[in-house]
Amino acid sequence: MATVLHQDPENWKKEMELLWRQLPKPYRNEHSVRRTLQCFLYGRLREAGYQVIADYMPPRISDRPIDLIALDDQMEIVLAVCLDSLVTLAAVKSLGSFECHRKIIFTMSIAEKKVQESRFFLKPDIEHIHLQSPVKVF
Repeated sequence: MATVLHQDPENWKKEMELLWRQLPKPYRNEHSVRRTLQCFLYGRLREAGYQVIADYMPPRISDRPIDLIALDDQMEIVLAVCLDSLVTLAAVKSLGSFECHRKIIFTMSIAEKKVQESRFFLKPDIEHIHLQSPVKVF
């Protein structure tokens, strides 16, 4: 299980960008891309032996659920992932509301300047990985 936690995020980035490129153009809208990538990560984490929960709403947080959390054998959250167009304050608040070994926000926007500007919401314990759009999709 530990291999997924220590995996280089660039490997995930490459695989997720490839998956995004493989989606038929008529189906590439923001919601579909986000959910497809969420399903991809869900499957990868399950294959690695984690218990995976989708759309986890942390206690005392009502703004935004965490897209995926992975639990180890002791039922501790070891990975939390949010997928968004930009780094949002709601995602950062949700991820910051509990302890976790690794927290990642994947962004998927063609407006890279806006993505970079939105990074000021990030906290030191939250990784950010921007996925390059295959074409202008949203």
